[in-house]
Amino acid sequence: DMDYPCPDISRLQNADDIAQSLFNNCFDITDGPDAPDVCGVELDKEIILALSNDANASNNTLLSYEEVDLKAPETAQDKLYRFEGYKIYQLRSAEVGIADIEDVNKARLIFQVDVKNSVKSIYNWKSLPDPNSSQPVWIPEIKVEGQDQGVRHSFQVKEDQFATEDRRLINHKKYYFTVVAYAHNNYQAFNPRDVVGQRRSYLEGRRNIKTYVPIPRPIVNTMLQSKYGN
Repeated sequence: DMDYPCPDISRLQNADDIAQSLFNNCFDITDGPDAPDVCGVELDKEIILALSNDANASNNTLLSYEEVDLKAPETAQDKLYRFEGYKIYQLRSAEVGIADIEDVNKARLIFQVDVKNSVKSIYNWKSLPDPNSSQPVWIPEIKVEGQDQGVRHSFQVKEDQFATEDRRLINHKKYYFTVVAYAHNNYQAFNPRDVVGQRRSYLEGRRNIKTYVPIPRPIVNTMLQSKYGN
């Protein structure tokens, strides 16, 4: 008798686990953490962006968002996406939507904060066709470069990222901002050769994303006794 090596069926098992998990959850869509509400405090040539999560409406109250990764295999030890951080953007105009957020001509990342948990740079894996093979080529895409210094909920804005010369904010002018929340899970480091593991460690929330339009202005009727950071 001749001994034949057993075929590796790990990819087939992984695909079967993903299909079963999606079926068990009625093919529900993973929402990701809700974006926070933003209050713009309007000051003299200055804007303070204050973030909050509505206890009655947000799935990220007290930064407690958790959601099952429906594409994780049943054998995964940790299938939960957990809240990881915020990304705050200045937009060029009110017409810029979430689909344009990666276009630096339309949106500029001005702040990024995340949970202090040793998770810093987060990648998702993307497949591209290989002209020399029937198998795709997998490449990592950087989605966020975390500071890993803890989450904060207020941000001082004094510069216009789209100004060509003097970047100081101009009073009585509209400025446009949006904020997204994101989550992280890495149940298994992705292996591009066997196509096994977490392909999407970064998950951006898709709900409550709005455009906020604060207008800096001098405070003429009240003498402020403090400034940002006090």
